[in-house]
Amino acid sequence: MIPFLYNVAQAYYKADGQNISRYTFVFPNRRAGVFFQHYLSQIADTPIFSPQILTIADLFEQLSPYKKADRIEMLFMLFNIYKQVGKTNETFDEFLYWGEMLLNDFDDIDKYLVDAQQLFRNIKDLKDIDAGFSYLSETQIGVIRRFWSNFLPVGENDKKKDFLEMWEVLFQLYSSLRNQLAEKNQAYEGMIFRDVIDSFSKNLDYELPYEKIIFIGLNGHSKSEEKLLTYLHKKGIADFYWDYSSPLVRDPQNKASFFMDKNKVQFPSQLSLQPEELSFDHPTVEAIGIPSSIGQAKYVHTIIKSLLTENQIVSSDQAMNTALVLPDENLLLPTLYSIPPEIDKINITMGYSLNNSSVSGLMEHIFELQKNVRRSENSAGFYYKPVLAILNHRYITNIAGQEAKQLRQNILQYNKIIVSVKELEIHPLFILIFKIIDNWYDAPEYLKNILSTLRKSLYTQNEKENEEEQISARSVDIEGEFIVEYYKTINKMNDALQNVSFEMNIETYFKLLKKLIVNISVPFTGEPLSGLQIMGVLETRALDFDNLIILSMNEGIFPLKRATSSFIPYNLRKGFDLPTYEHQDSIFAYHFYRLINRAKQIYLLYDTRTEGLQSGEVSRYFKQIKHLYADSFDIKEKLTVYKVSSTESLPISISKTREIQEKMNVFLEGGDKQLSASAINMYLNCPLQFYFSVVENMAEEDEVVETIEASMFGTIFHSIMEWLYEPFKGKMITADLLHKIRKDEKLLTENIERSFAENYFKTEKIKKLTGQNYLTGEVLRKYIKQVLVTDAGLTPFIYVDSEERIKMEYTLPSGKVVSLKGFIDRVDEVKGRTRIIDYKTGKGVLRYKEMKDLFDKNLKDRPKAVMQVFMYSHLYMQKYPNKIIEPGIYYLRNLFDAKFEPGVINKSGRNDDHITDFSMYREEFKEYFDTCLNEIFDPETSFTQTPTGEACKWCIFTNICKK
Repeated sequence: MIPFLYNVAQAYYKADGQNISRYTFVFPNRRAGVFFQHYLSQIADTPIFSPQILTIADLFEQLSPYKKADRIEMLFMLFNIYKQVGKTNETFDEFLYWGEMLLNDFDDIDKYLVDAQQLFRNIKDLKDIDAGFSYLSETQIGVIRRFWSNFLPVGENDKKKDFLEMWEVLFQLYSSLRNQLAEKNQAYEGMIFRDVIDSFSKNLDYELPYEKIIFIGLNGHSKSEEKLLTYLHKKGIADFYWDYSSPLVRDPQNKASFFMDKNKVQFPSQLSLQPEELSFDHPTVEAIGIPSSIGQAKYVHTIIKSLLTENQIVSSDQAMNTALVLPDENLLLPTLYSIPPEIDKINITMGYSLNNSSVSGLMEHIFELQKNVRRSENSAGFYYKPVLAILNHRYITNIAGQEAKQLRQNILQYNKIIVSVKELEIHPLFILIFKIIDNWYDAPEYLKNILSTLRKSLYTQNEKENEEEQISARSVDIEGEFIVEYYKTINKMNDALQNVSFEMNIETYFKLLKKLIVNISVPFTGEPLSGLQIMGVLETRALDFDNLIILSMNEGIFPLKRATSSFIPYNLRKGFDLPTYEHQDSIFAYHFYRLINRAKQIYLLYDTRTEGLQSGEVSRYFKQIKHLYADSFDIKEKLTVYKVSSTESLPISISKTREIQEKMNVFLEGGDKQLSASAINMYLNCPLQFYFSVVENMAEEDEVVETIEASMFGTIFHSIMEWLYEPFKGKMITADLLHKIRKDEKLLTENIERSFAENYFKTEKIKKLTGQNYLTGEVLRKYIKQVLVTDAGLTPFIYVDSEERIKMEYTLPSGKVVSLKGFIDRVDEVKGRTRIIDYKTGKGVLRYKEMKDLFDKNLKDRPKAVMQVFMYSHLYMQKYPNKIIEPGIYYLRNLFDAKFEPGVINKSGRNDDHITDFSMYREEFKEYFDTCLNEIFDPETSFTQTPTGEACKWCIFTNICKK
């Protein structure tokens, strides 16, 4: 294979020898220029001076007096003009999105030499088109007419009115921006291009500082580039070389050929290149589908290993014949980690995006922190989520680990949704970070102070840890470089904002900074002319390789599918010969087919997943090769899948070893713990869950709860009911009293707010409820009132106690003594019977068929609540044997049913037996209850998984047991 650039270098050196040093060579990108110099040095075989190497943009900039303007500064300039021209109160934040769009449109207008005044005309009548656009072709006028004939009349359509309002000021914006930039001797790229062409048009004998200019490997041009090439060609100082040797690129049906005929006719080559040898061996194209983006990067290791084994890559130095092309730059790091150790020389044209660095992640959290400042009358603080994200960041844990841990525990323990500034100031770094910034002009110094401290701390800590050889100095240098690059970017933006005279909010400043950061790449150092070549799609222009590995060959990624962000409608773009998506499609098709032209081994890796917006579809380019050009390639297809074991999880059974029995002894006589009804119900639901939670004390990691969960809702409700009835403990309750309490909104509000403060906010300070908490409070109010209505129907009754705690040493028939506890929500006396009431926040059943059902582990809908209230009744009778006990359950969601009754019902026969005297059922309950407790402490009975799986729905241990 003769690389295209080698062929051109050879032809020119053969024709002009060392005189080549006087020429200027123009390439699509700088990488192509480096390769050209490399080939030239090989051909010359003696030292020569290098010719001047430029890109097309470099050439225009050399020919123009203007300097390239900073984009951020241009956005502010454009906004100022818009405020004057449009007479609007729009904020810069609102303007930012389409300000970017307009800069792109203005750039296109100038690069394609469009008459902006004609483009932005407000066509009031279709006759205006015939009168005003006579210089355009019939086809162009037809497209423009199609747009305006569909658009007119405007009528009362608000969207059309808004569009026209904006359309009418666009020319003023365009011309004013150009004028202001010209006064500063600055310009955007399109303006530079247009200025150069205008200068040539006015002065045909323009003095050029070049003896000869050779354009190599270009393809799609803008109008201004085409005019420049034409001008230089007419002057007789330009030569052109096009890489159209591929029969696929020459195929008229292929979009890759879109610019070919025009370029070859208008800009012919002066020298003949060496004919390329025809190979009888077809290149191999292997399409490999992998169900993961990272999986593609990992598969690179396999491909390079096979290339090394087959001597397609002879050594690391000679791996220059192999290119890894990454249409998706996010795969750069995973790909680097996948390269075999035999390849120790790598050249990366792509930089690593600063946006993906650790420091950028921390800054994102800081931006969120400042956007979520919360103020009250006497204090200010931050929303807890960004605070926790910052405290968990590895930079912070490395520098102030102990203080960060302390703060995290405090936030979780007290469920702090808003964290005050004062309590965060426990470390010098935290004082810098957790400082409220009100104005955008304070933000640069604020961020730079944080970055400076981070960098100093990073190096200070590195010196300490290096003594213990725990950290690589190289990784610290890389991290330090990212921090420095971020610092420099803030300075750059600060310079651009020096002349800003209007207000913007802090959020807009952060948005602008993020836009800058996204475009910053920290370059990797490498060997430009040896080793494996890693690059993006645009960096491959004019280069040739024997082995190609292209990742992300998915439709929508290569070629990229992106809606054009433009204020100029499609038909007007087409009518005025501005670039459209078809133009973009042609350019990317050319890049692909030219790139594979001289390759011997081509690997196309794509992601097969179809989740979300991903289609899992391979790129159209492979489909074209497969169905249209199959005769030109040896095509292979492969799907790589993960071996996922679907074998059933083995059952888990925990035997009661001596160690486990010792742990359980804390619940026996002499121990310091008691078994609750909830724990016993947990055992009946799933013995293994009981073991993890009760015996081993395993629990979920604490987290801040923003919304009231069911358990917290119940706790708040229990406290309110306790406090409302507390003044009447031991007294007779009448219907009038309950109606009075129900109508006392102030009393209810006080108790709701107090319960929220104590149980949810975990503070003594009572405050008004807002937002979702207020709505939850109103729901609680409805439930409380309905309980009072229900209770009024039972009056008169004596209220005995709330939240009565029972602790008892319970002796089993075996002689074993178990420590039990219970919290009875409410005890009252109605018509001579003592009611044991349990409040439940959801819906539930009050019926059961047989006593054994309460303890049946195999029963899917076991009446758990009935077992719990029976246990409380049983223990209460141990303490008060002469009481007539009536168990009851208040299911809050059932309260509003017209026939609601809280009493438990035994449905063993045809009739419903309302249990008004628990003593009649106590002995049977005791028998099953004692058996259950004996089983829990029986050394021969293992802790096994639930037989029904019902308990798994809400179990936090499912990842352990895998049932």
